[in-house]
Amino acid sequence: MRRRNSGPFVAQRDGTYAMKLSPDVQALLVHMFGELRDVLTTGNSNEPTLQRLFPVAYHQDPESNEEYQRLMRSELVASRLAAISRAVEVIDTAENQSPILTSGDMSQFMQSLNAIRLLLGTMLDVSEDDELNGQNGLEDDDPRLAQHHLYAYLGWLLEASISAQMNRGEIR
Repeated sequence: MRRRNSGPFVAQRDGTYAMKLSPDVQALLVHMFGELRDVLTTGNSNEPTLQRLFPVAYHQDPESNEEYQRLMRSELVASRLAAISRAVEVIDTAENQSPILTSGDMSQFMQSLNAIRLLLGTMLDVSEDDELNGQNGLEDDDPRLAQHHLYAYLGWLLEASISAQMNRGEIR
C-alpha cells in the first residue's frame, strides 16, 4: 500500500524529498534566508533578536556562559551560514522544477527555517503561550497581522518537513 503524502515535502523512492512549493514561496524563502545571512554576518552579537539563535548555555554561571559563547559563537555562525547557503543552492538550482533535497539538505533547510522563525518570533514577541493557544491577540486591521501569519506558515512548513522525515523513519 502506498502512503499518501499531502504536504509540501514528498518522499521519493531514491531517499530524497521533492519540495512542492510555488515559485513565489521559494523566492520568499530564498529572500528570507538572505536576510538571515545578513543578520548573522553584520548584526551585533549582543542584539536581543539573536539571543534565541544563541541561547544561554549556563544559566546559573554567567562567567562560564560568556566563555562558552566566546568559544562556540563563530562555529555556530559558520554552521548556520553553511546551512543557509545549501538551502538557497538547492532552491536556486531547481530551475522551475520542484527542488530535490537529500536527507542532509532537509536537515539544513530545517535548521535555516527554524532560525528565521526564531528571529521573527523574537521580533514579534511571540510567547510559548501564544503558540500553544494558537492566538496572536491581534485585530484584523493590525499591521503586524501579516507577520504573524508568516510566522504561522513557517511553523507549518517546519512541521511538514519534520513529518516527512518521521514518516520515512529518519527522525524518531
